[in-house]
Amino acid sequence: MITSKDVRNKRFEKAAFGYKQEEIDEFLSQLEAELDEMDRERTEANSKIQILADKVREYMKDEDAIKDAILSVQKQKYDIINEANAKAEKIIADAQAKADELEDEAVRKHAIAMEKNRAEIAKEQESLIDARRQVADFKRSLFDMYKSHLEMISTMPEIVEEEETAEEIVAAVTGESN
Repeated sequence: MITSKDVRNKRFEKAAFGYKQEEIDEFLSQLEAELDEMDRERTEANSKIQILADKVREYMKDEDAIKDAILSVQKQKYDIINEANAKAEKIIADAQAKADELEDEAVRKHAIAMEKNRAEIAKEQESLIDARRQVADFKRSLFDMYKSHLEMISTMPEIVEEEETAEEIVAAVTGESN
């Protein structure tokens, strides 16, 4: 590759009937200036390329860090979800156990209350039977008493003689003798 320095240092031999030296020098000056400009642009472009390459490397490092962070976050997400599911299952199991326990307790209390009610009903039935028996006995004794009074009344004479005194009537009714 020809550089501006090569153009600056290049010397041509003088020959008869050749090109004008001033035009050649002017052309070489222009060529040198353009080569300097191109060299400066190339250096600047290389510098920019180097900066961009550094940025790309930095972005690649950042990309790897971001990928690692994403993977870490995804792993944490799965861990959190699994932990939450485990806690939810434990809460549900505890709630079910508590519900079963409360249900068992309610069934047990209900059975005790039912047994107590059955015992009270049986006791009340016994009391009712006893009361019916007492009523029947009272009714029977009342009928027996009523019968005996009717028998006494029927044995009484229908005509009462005036001679009988009140004492005799009372004695006859009560069954006492004088």
